[in-house]
Amino acid sequence: MRAIIPQGYEHLRHSRLRFLARFPGWCAAGVLNPRLHCRAVRLTRLRGAYYAVGVAQEHVPFRVRKIKETANVSLTRFDHPAGARLPDSEEQAADRFQINIVERGAFRLGHKGREWLLGVGCVFLSRPKDVYRYAHLKDVEPDTCLSVTLSRSLSRELLPRVNCLPLVPQVSNRLRFLQLELASIVQDDIPLGLETLACEFVEAVEEASTGDRHLYRPNQLNWYAERIHAARQRMDANPADQHSLLQLSSLVAMSPFLFARVFRELIGMPPHRYLVQLRLARARTLLKSGMSVTNTCYAAGFNNLSHFIRKFRKHYGFVPSATRSSRIGELGPSSH
Repeated sequence: MRAIIPQGYEHLRHSRLRFLARFPGWCAAGVLNPRLHCRAVRLTRLRGAYYAVGVAQEHVPFRVRKIKETANVSLTRFDHPAGARLPDSEEQAADRFQINIVERGAFRLGHKGREWLLGVGCVFLSRPKDVYRYAHLKDVEPDTCLSVTLSRSLSRELLPRVNCLPLVPQVSNRLRFLQLELASIVQDDIPLGLETLACEFVEAVEEASTGDRHLYRPNQLNWYAERIHAARQRMDANPADQHSLLQLSSLVAMSPFLFARVFRELIGMPPHRYLVQLRLARARTLLKSGMSVTNTCYAAGFNNLSHFIRKFRKHYGFVPSATRSSRIGELGPSSH
């Protein structure tokens, strides 16, 4: 199962490696991470501090591989090496918010008197300060989990929101689509991609609790995902273009009605709203560069100045001229 390795304990991954750790003022074997599964622990007092000395077992029951990391989000894979001795049950407290996806195997998850059996494709959350119980299943392949972990600051910011989310959300097409998107994010050098995807996961979990949905077959989901991804790439590349529903759907060989429905289900918003948000983000960048409000309006793909100002103010909370004025103030009088 997933595990958080305390800083300084990475050396315990090596078999038969003795370790020496200092715990000032602590005198119980419980200060050791229970997941280290040492064969023997003894405490020795030396100059006012307690030391714990132990011998690690042949195989540490889990391993952690960090796949990608930004300042606010990390993507990590947890699994169990072959031959590892897995405990029947273990408890773990999360220190930040995580969205976890079961890639292989199965296990039981317990929390506050409830229990879930999680298998491939299931999604579960870890919330700060919550304590979870994990139980491995006899004669069942040990689990491999992919974890999207938010930084402590971002976890605190989202805490009121994530506390209302279901611990094990209902599987939806959007959640399955975002799992496919993780593969492409790994190859992306832009940190914003992983951070945006993490926020999309939070939204998808919120949506997943609203009711039952028909799940696409795996091949069908892959087919839709490829086409929606291609359409989104076309809009991302040039949001100022006059994209139409008919043009985008024809590009990916789908009917306009099917394209609009699948796009909304997998992306979380209809194509036109996605395009408007792209244009607004582009407009803000142009305004910060010093471009006039009027020129920005048309350069970003809007055809009506008053409509652009209303959309911009509704989305950002201030008028476009405020962005440009702020930028000119930063540059000083010589920029006029």
